[in-house]
Amino acid sequence: MKNFLTGNYGRRDFLKAGALAGAALAGGTSFVDHFGNPLVTEARAATPKRGGMLIHGIQGGSAGDSLDPFKVLSAADYARFTALYETLWSASAAYTIDPWLIESGEPNATLDEWTIRLKKGIQFHHGKTLSADDVIYSAQRCLDPATGAIYGGLLATLDLKETKKLDERTVRFKLKSGMICFPEAASLALPIVPTDFDLAKPVGTGPFKLQSFVPGQQSVMVRNENYWRDGRPYVDGITHVNFNDETARINALQGGQINMADFVSFPLIRVLAADTSLQINRSETVSFIPLNVRVDQKPYDDVRVREALKLLVDRDAMVKGAYLGEGRIANDLYAPLDPLFNKDLPQRQHDPDKAKFLLKQAGFENLQVELTTSDLGSGVLTSTELYAAQARSAGVDVKLNKVDSAAFYGDQYGKWSFSPNLQPPYNYFVTLMQADGPTSSLNLSHFNDEEFSGLFYKALAEADDAKRTSMAHRMQEIQYQKGGTIIWGFQNSVDFTRGVAGIAPDVSGFSTYRSADLWIEEQ
Repeated sequence: MKNFLTGNYGRRDFLKAGALAGAALAGGTSFVDHFGNPLVTEARAATPKRGGMLIHGIQGGSAGDSLDPFKVLSAADYARFTALYETLWSASAAYTIDPWLIESGEPNATLDEWTIRLKKGIQFHHGKTLSADDVIYSAQRCLDPATGAIYGGLLATLDLKETKKLDERTVRFKLKSGMICFPEAASLALPIVPTDFDLAKPVGTGPFKLQSFVPGQQSVMVRNENYWRDGRPYVDGITHVNFNDETARINALQGGQINMADFVSFPLIRVLAADTSLQINRSETVSFIPLNVRVDQKPYDDVRVREALKLLVDRDAMVKGAYLGEGRIANDLYAPLDPLFNKDLPQRQHDPDKAKFLLKQAGFENLQVELTTSDLGSGVLTSTELYAAQARSAGVDVKLNKVDSAAFYGDQYGKWSFSPNLQPPYNYFVTLMQADGPTSSLNLSHFNDEEFSGLFYKALAEADDAKRTSMAHRMQEIQYQKGGTIIWGFQNSVDFTRGVAGIAPDVSGFSTYRSADLWIEEQ
């Protein structure tokens, strides 16, 4: 087994972006991505400065915003989460899963026990020292149905009765079956809170403490003076401001009312890039906008129809049109930075003639389908419109059923026969658990294959790297050949900041959410 003792489970080293960002911070130089776009543009000192209030403008949020770390539903929720709370493992900017609140995290030979050792002397905001009891309490809260934990399903195999406190800083997690990706699952699903946690006065071990919170509007936090990480955070506090109008958010950034605007919509990137008072941070993520067809319904239950729908996509044109060039083409498979990724499968090409042949062979020569879509985020609605236009080249009539986001995510969510979605940049197994794997609670394609499912459970519990890789490659062959998900491209995440330093490209796209590492250069 590799990397388990240090917690570095997951993707191979993704050093390019981090190295370029570090050089940019030190020398004020611009570096570029695959398309010639700058990754980072800034001309600031590399030595952190202390003080000031960082103001982060975040798109979205509502009156339903929450401070519950187990119910992160929006970008605004996640911004507060990363400031207040922490996890046992955490994803680095290169998306390695590294120890965070722990000194070590070690599995047994069958991967169904993980023993963690907490770092010494970490304190919660109200002064209580982090202990094994808090870790077990947090796990109990995560799996309590009353909590309604958003990512609780990732830890569904955790056996709470057999999970034990070995001493004040050591916990042995017991799983019902082996789980190679337990560290990554815990980094998403298991925020650590104290045994006396009170949602009315929430505390964590994070770099900031809550001062005030108005759902749907803003939160104000101040520096945690007892934070455990060497001098961080650098700023006195951070304010998260919600914007439901993108134009208003960009105006606030250009007018100096906020310091940061993240995940800027693709049409506005070129406009803001011309503003010399702003700095750009571009992250090459592996997030994507999938198009899912339900393989349990006609005509999509015919693998030839599914293959034809994939061949209809002009992937270069989709990246240029939906992402405005801010991305890279994909091959109907996810997690390309994971060592388990199968790079040997041929890149699927745009081939309307073959698509026509397959549809005729399947008895759907004049295919008409309905694609339910919505403006779920930058590029989503545009990608479905482009797909419908491209399908016409093969005589396929894709009728768009445009609904608002509330209707899209309403009672029919998960039931649409053909629809887009948004998928974050996780590793292979965790993406399976969130997408089309046999344990997924939100399998929008309803993909179900006996061989695939059998390999999933075996690979998840396989400690040998070579054997696990072989199984994962076969699983991806099955997805590539039979799957109901069209993955046409991976997108960039682009942030703009004013007078903020310490920011760097991040595979997750959440560069601006690493608030403990940021400082204000211009006071």
